[in-house]
Formats: sequence, C-alpha cells, structure tokens
Amino acid sequence: MSVLTPTGPRWAVVRQHHRPVRVAAALLGAVLALAAGLRVWVAFARDEAACAAGDTLGCEERIFNGQGTPSGLLRLTLELLSVGLPFLPLLVGAFVAGPMIARELESGTYKLAWTQSVTPARWLATKLAFAGGVVAAATVLVTVVYRATLGPVATYALTWHDRGGFMAQGPTLAAYCLLGVAVGALVGQLVRRSIAAMAVTGLVTGVVVLVLGALRWDLWPTVTSTSGDPSRATGFPAPEDALPLDSGFLTVNGDRVPYGSCWRSGGFDGCANRADITGKYVEYHPAAHFWNIQLVECGIVLALTALAAFLAFRALRRLHA
Repeated sequence: MSVLTPTGPRWAVVRQHHRPVRVAAALLGAVLALAAGLRVWVAFARDEAACAAGDTLGCEERIFNGQGTPSGLLRLTLELLSVGLPFLPLLVGAFVAGPMIARELESGTYKLAWTQSVTPARWLATKLAFAGGVVAAATVLVTVVYRATLGPVATYALTWHDRGGFMAQGPTLAAYCLLGVAVGALVGQLVRRSIAAMAVTGLVTGVVVLVLGALRWDLWPTVTSTSGDPSRATGFPAPEDALPLDSGFLTVNGDRVPYGSCWRSGGFDGCANRADITGKYVEYHPAAHFWNIQLVECGIVLALTALAAFLAFRALRRLHA
C-alpha cells in the first residue's frame, strides 16, 4: 500500500471532511488560476509597451483604473484577493472548531473512534495534522502565485505593506492559518457546540490578526531620514517604496514638530516659516524591512500556535481523563 494512502484514523478524517476540502480547493484553484492566467495574458499582450508608442499618459491612466486591460484586470483580481486573505485564518479556525472538533464532541461520535484502539491524543493529533497539512499546502500555493503575478501591477496600487498583500507575500499567512487550526482545536473542546465554537474561534483568531496587524510596524526599528530644506511640507526625504510612519519639521534644538500640529481649522499654518525650523524628518520602513518584519511576526504567531496546540492537548487530557 502506498505511503500516501491514508489508513486508520487518517482515513476516517479524510473521509469525513473530503467534500468541504474539495469545494474549498476548487474555489481557491479557480481564483489562483484566474490570477495566473491574467499574468500570462499581461506577459503576451504587452499593453503598456504598446501604449508607449501612442498616448502614454492616457494609456497608463486606463491601466491604473483597470479599464479592460490585462494589467487592470490582474490588479483588480489581486486587490480582491488581498482584501479577502486576512479573513482566511478565521474561516480555517471556524471550520476546525465546528465541523472537525465540536460537532463530534457534541454528537458523541468521537466515542466510536476511541473504542477502535485510537487514543484521544492520537485522535486529536490526526485531525490537527490533516487540517495543518491542507492549510500549509494551500497557503504556500497562494504565496507562490501571488508573488509571481504581482510584478506587473505592484507599482500601481498594490504595495508590499498592504495588509493582505503583506500576509500573502511571505510565511505570515500560513502562520496565521495554522494559528486558526490550533485555536479551533482548543475552543472546539471547551465550547463543544458547533455554531458557538465557530463564532468564538473566529472572534479569537480575528482579534489576534487585528492586534498583531496594528503592532506590525513596531516589530522592527524604523529608519529616520532628515533633510535641511524645510521650505515644503511635502517631498519626504524617503524612498518612493517606503512606508512613512511619522514626519514633520526639525527645530534648531533638534526637537520634532509633527506635520499634524501645523494644521489648523483654516489649513496649513506655515510651520516651515518659523525661525526655529531648520529641516524636515521622516520615520519610515524601507522595502528592505519586509522580510525582517515578516519573520518576526511569523515567529510570534507560530509561538502562539504552539501554545494553543499545547493547551488543546491539555484540555483533551483534563476533560476526557
């Protein structure tokens, strides 16, 4: 028998949940195939290059607005994907908490598995391994396709620091989805009611995604750049692809005057004209910080995942000792 053929409790888990997994795989495959197909279309159509021979400005505007060009359609597809991806860990956690764990505990069908020489720990480990394997494979595929298709449209609307795009371009998305699996296993045992377990898991996972997303840019030190020209309120002394976090004016004493404090009800009051203003500053994350922040955030999420999985097995042992 092939090593890839599931047997014992693995076979039971696959048989129980093969339909929703197939449906989810079909939907995900359709979206990724669309993105990949548009990427190939962009490569062959070369609509940007063709426009260069004519009305360049008008063509770029049509591409940016997605008016029927391959680049515009690809950008729109990736934007929609970026909006939806932060919700994927919530859906994964809800599925694990409800149909995989709580429903069996609620209906009592878990007892049948436990009477077939399957220990409670192996029963839970099999479910977590199945869910984790499916999630890891799917998220890796999403990351590969997203990064491969992003190139032609990244400069128009999609940047490396977009919430969904940031998650999709590295291991962070997989880490959050694995966190949803572990939280779902824990909450499913504690709540033991399918709908309630799904709701609680979605809430807990969503809070973690929101909190870490809000703290994301504090996980790595920023770069501070200064300029000796305070004459303009715009024109930050930072790279175009950077993520500015704070900016303003510098005084002769080295104090900072944020731009926000220079605005009044009547508009900008001209802080640059103050006698003590000598320059400007901006704190930002350059694009080079992408992988630093990715790995730090991924490590935090995986640590939370390990903690939730540990608590899930502890809860199993305590509730069913």
